[in-house]
Amino acid sequence: MKRTQDYLYAAIMAGGSGTRFWPRSRKDRPKQILDITGDEILLKKAIQLIRPIIPISRIKIVTTESQADAVKKIAPELVAGNILAEPFGKNTAPAIGLSALFIEREHPGAVMVILPADHYIQDEKRFHEQVMVGGRQAFEADGIVTIGITPRGPETAYGYIETDQLVDKKRSIYTVKSFHEKPDEERARDFIDHGNFFWNSGIFIVKASYILKEIAEYLPHNHEWLMRIESCLDTDQKSEAISKAYQNMEAVSIDYGVIERSKHVFMIPGDFGWDDVGSWPSAAQYWPKDSDQNAFVGEVINLDSSECIVYSPKKPVALLGVEDLVIVEEDDVLLVSKKQRAQEVKKMVDMLRSQHRDELL
Repeated sequence: MKRTQDYLYAAIMAGGSGTRFWPRSRKDRPKQILDITGDEILLKKAIQLIRPIIPISRIKIVTTESQADAVKKIAPELVAGNILAEPFGKNTAPAIGLSALFIEREHPGAVMVILPADHYIQDEKRFHEQVMVGGRQAFEADGIVTIGITPRGPETAYGYIETDQLVDKKRSIYTVKSFHEKPDEERARDFIDHGNFFWNSGIFIVKASYILKEIAEYLPHNHEWLMRIESCLDTDQKSEAISKAYQNMEAVSIDYGVIERSKHVFMIPGDFGWDDVGSWPSAAQYWPKDSDQNAFVGEVINLDSSECIVYSPKKPVALLGVEDLVIVEEDDVLLVSKKQRAQEVKKMVDMLRSQHRDELL
């Protein structure tokens, strides 16, 4: 029997802008190339996470041309040609389609483990075990495998996966009934009460050839442009073909464009200590804390303040009688926000963009 490791590739999505980590994250230094959790650059952590089961020669990083040099510096061990540079970001469907083209061309029949670059996983051994189960399922049966996270509570920041039938009791593989967008708290509690809902981790395992087939089914316009790229992969017109395709492909997520519409999706429950490092509060849980539960990077001078998040490595921050604030200090701007509105930092970035404040972006 062919070993799972023999046909596994990794495609790490590292082209996002990380706007929820503004002002630390900017156009030229998005969150995946920053040390947000306090122990390592997120992209480097993602590479280190998958290397025990997938060799570095089969790890592809999908990023944008503007970030490609930074990725090379972060991961000089990457094999030449394994940094796939998009002309510009157009969401995950084009990025995954592009990586599938290169992987299938390199290794027909290969299975892709599609990973975001910004997740935090505690139990790496358990993660590897469950990825291997998903890899075997994707190799043996046509379909898309996702890893759903067993909910720790009625979280409103994540999408949810609703499972249907248990098709493999030994390996805990379910069919997927439906996907649900980020709910309000009441609906999230209802999901938890049902017992068959899981957080959507954004981790997918699928044959490169199969995801291209599904893109052809549900995003035929994008597939047409991907095929034009494929016809030029071994020519000096490759870069021009990619550039033209990106000007014409639809900007859509693989979740919305393909996976939520696919008729063959499986799910494995993930129990390896997962967290989506998607906002300042989610990152701050890994930082040092004082006795009043203020999380900080830098020096905090505290008098009667609690539950604050402070990122200010260059200058001390004095807190006096405040609580539940997010404070992020950069050379050119200071962010102060209520903690419960930290997910809305992206709106601030959108406002600055509409005001053409490019110097702050």
